[in-house]
Amino acid sequence: MPSYLGHRLLRLAILLPALLLVASNAAALVHAGRVESPDELLSGAWADGELNDFLLENDQIAIVISALGHHPYYGQSGGNVLDAGSSTDRIDALGELYTYFDNDWPRQAMYYQVLIVDDGAGGGPAMIRANGFDTYDTTLSVVTEYSLSDGAEHLDITTTVSNGGGGSYPNFELGDAFHWGECRKYAPGHGFDLSDTTTESWLAGTAAAVSYGYLSAHGEIWGPHGDDWSDVNVISADIGPFESVSYERDLVVGGRDVASVATIIHAIEGTPIGSAFCTVAGLPGGEPLLSATIDAFDVGGDIYLQMLTDAGGFAECTLPVGDWQLVASASGYLPAETWAIVVEGETIEWDFLLEIDDTIPPIGDTLTVIQRPLLNVPALHAPGDTLTIDCEADPGTTGWAAELVHDALSIPLTVYAATYNPATLWWRLSAVIPDALPLYELYDLRVTADSGIEDLTWNAVRLIPAFKDDYYFIHITDTHLPTHLYNDQSGAEDDSTSVLDLRAVMADINLINPEFVLLTGDFINEGELEDYLYWRYYTRSQRNLTEFEVPVFLIAGNHDIGGWVNTPPPNGTARRDWWRFFGWGRLDDPPPGAPEYTQNYSFDYGAVHYVGLEAYDNYDLWREEIYGETSFTSGQLDWLVGDLAAAAGSASEVLFYHYDFMHELDLEALGVEMALWGHVHSNQGSIHTQPYDLATNNVSRGNRAYRLVRVSSGVLAPTNTIDAGSSGRKLRVGYDPANDGTHYSVSAEIVNEQPQSFEHGQLRLLLPNENGVIEVAGGTLLQTDRTGSVQVCYVDVDIQAQGTQTVTITLDPSGVEEELPPPVLALGQNYPNPFNPQTRIHYALPCAEEARLSIFDVQGREVALLLAGTQPAGEGVVDWDGRDGTGRPAPSGVYFARLAACGELLSRKITLAR
Repeated sequence: MPSYLGHRLLRLAILLPALLLVASNAAALVHAGRVESPDELLSGAWADGELNDFLLENDQIAIVISALGHHPYYGQSGGNVLDAGSSTDRIDALGELYTYFDNDWPRQAMYYQVLIVDDGAGGGPAMIRANGFDTYDTTLSVVTEYSLSDGAEHLDITTTVSNGGGGSYPNFELGDAFHWGECRKYAPGHGFDLSDTTTESWLAGTAAAVSYGYLSAHGEIWGPHGDDWSDVNVISADIGPFESVSYERDLVVGGRDVASVATIIHAIEGTPIGSAFCTVAGLPGGEPLLSATIDAFDVGGDIYLQMLTDAGGFAECTLPVGDWQLVASASGYLPAETWAIVVEGETIEWDFLLEIDDTIPPIGDTLTVIQRPLLNVPALHAPGDTLTIDCEADPGTTGWAAELVHDALSIPLTVYAATYNPATLWWRLSAVIPDALPLYELYDLRVTADSGIEDLTWNAVRLIPAFKDDYYFIHITDTHLPTHLYNDQSGAEDDSTSVLDLRAVMADINLINPEFVLLTGDFINEGELEDYLYWRYYTRSQRNLTEFEVPVFLIAGNHDIGGWVNTPPPNGTARRDWWRFFGWGRLDDPPPGAPEYTQNYSFDYGAVHYVGLEAYDNYDLWREEIYGETSFTSGQLDWLVGDLAAAAGSASEVLFYHYDFMHELDLEALGVEMALWGHVHSNQGSIHTQPYDLATNNVSRGNRAYRLVRVSSGVLAPTNTIDAGSSGRKLRVGYDPANDGTHYSVSAEIVNEQPQSFEHGQLRLLLPNENGVIEVAGGTLLQTDRTGSVQVCYVDVDIQAQGTQTVTITLDPSGVEEELPPPVLALGQNYPNPFNPQTRIHYALPCAEEARLSIFDVQGREVALLLAGTQPAGEGVVDWDGRDGTGRPAPSGVYFARLAACGELLSRKITLAR
């Protein structure tokens, strides 16, 4: 979680332009005048100002005083506050503030004249005066003056009531009435529950963009409240014949919370105060929470004010000197609290971390626009690749745009094609991954379009330098989140042992750093409990999935989508909820281009083709005519045959699914080298017999199992299942000192009790975000990320089997960074390989040089010339469409790409498989 200092620096960076703007306008004076242009009026649902109304404005706030030509709401005349807002946003959320007497509706001041007393040009306060009389007794004259000083965030209001010789008025109550518009009314000691008479020192009302405060110069204010109104008494006075009495109060214009109002009120009152700066973030990821509330209670348990966090999770206020209880809360999270002692002139700081409230949690991120890639169906790409994005939107949508987001880093993508396919009812966008990337990581995908379309899906795209020939991936299954207990079993509501099991496995996986994870179903224990009992199983499990630091390809199992006959939700609830969070809603009534009614997909990594199949046991017999009792449907199997045929040139093919309930898959007949599955909660199959048909033990119930599969040049090599350890971690890392970004040297001790090595392990070591020389012992520094408050260093580690090893990273801020070695001539492996019909070849030149890149056959004959002539220094890319120099398709076989430049010759073997 970012530190308080990080938040302050970020906030300062955001505020600097505004501060500079204020400074440049420091000479601006307060202004009083008539509204002559619509631009001078305020906006918002409750803005009722018209031309020729009166305007008081400085560089902070703008107030509209109604003229005599219209009588909005409850005020019976002009001369009342009609609109109020900041001079920047000009948004009004207040219905009206009018002069009101004796709590005797509709007794009020009837103003017959409004004048500009001082337009502010002389440098002093600007003032507007309204002259009138009491509606019940016209011998009581009323004069109200509205005064605004330059730079003030409040309007001074002074009303004088004079008895012209009529009767006596003992204990005559003088004040104002609010029509609150869209504001929620608030008072310290009462909070937002103002349905009765209150007595407090000030009053507030808050709306989405602007808040208001009201206080008296005479002490406490009191009065009754209704649904959308408040009658406020400022003083109670005896007014005899020919006597006058005046009362003063202030109307404050603040930000979007009560705290902003209270801060201004404290300054007006001269209250001895200190400051509070807080952040609120949500677990497990520590992401800042927008619009979280922080309530301040006094020692008696009475609420005093409420702060509201901004997009960075930041909130601030001033508080009177004393002891205060601060309670942070957010929708879907459990509250957190602390006690603070406020000392005059000093600042208290506190970071709140809120845990998810599992009793009534909010719903998670359901699928809207982006349909692929997703959190559970990600995409893997190298520089120069084309990212395909499938979206659901109106056929007439225009203005598509996309970007990749990782923490504070954003990579805009060039969308060069956007096509709507009526056969699939989806848009297909094609976007280019830039050749130069600042960070290879797992990115969120954000897509926007005209008509207000904006959608973001987490962990959707993994950017890699290149597809490896030698790599490994991991298979896990049957996580049964958040518990293996069913909803009618004792303890089910509070049990989350399956989450702990998954996190233990996840900790291993994030350290082992596979290229991806295949998760074969029963991800959720009871798929109908998203809305039933408000247990939010899909919402919670979705958040768990985001904790992986590598891509996860998830496919549904019977617990996810099968539906249980003995649970109250309607039949089909589980499958529909899967579609809401992880699947495609179009499958409810699939179009001609997607006829299989189930979510199946495939992807390629290098020469290997991976296919995910939805599997189920249709317990509630929903749509039995389509799904039957168990998977797979005939539509799925037809899709599978077609998908495998299209990938016939792959070196290997891997199926992953939950379980073949009806034994419908013949791996040899399908020509598939490997199948990975679960459901049986045990290890089955031989890692020595092809095709590999392997079940992996489950993650839940303390088993914490996972299986690693190595791939070398398209050849699959599965390993025996291992486990993370039911009582203690078998693969673990400890840091000395803490890996928190505050130390210039950190050592990581890796203990591996597993019987195998992990040659592509990765540590994320944190250093201060400063320039200098970084040295690593025991590992290789791959890249650094300096977009955040600390420097994240990605260190590659060859983790040895059954041993202990230490990796140390050191930052020398006084050192001089070594110059990078000069670039060298390079020829990358083509991708895809084998290919059909097209492949891409990357190369690099150390300087501008005459270069020739050709394709040769095994007899040494030049088949095609791809590049010739002087080329610029740096990286480049060319494509070969599998045709020879005459344009005819070259036959299947082995070819060689040869790069001749700088007096050197480089060669790569490539395979064309038609």
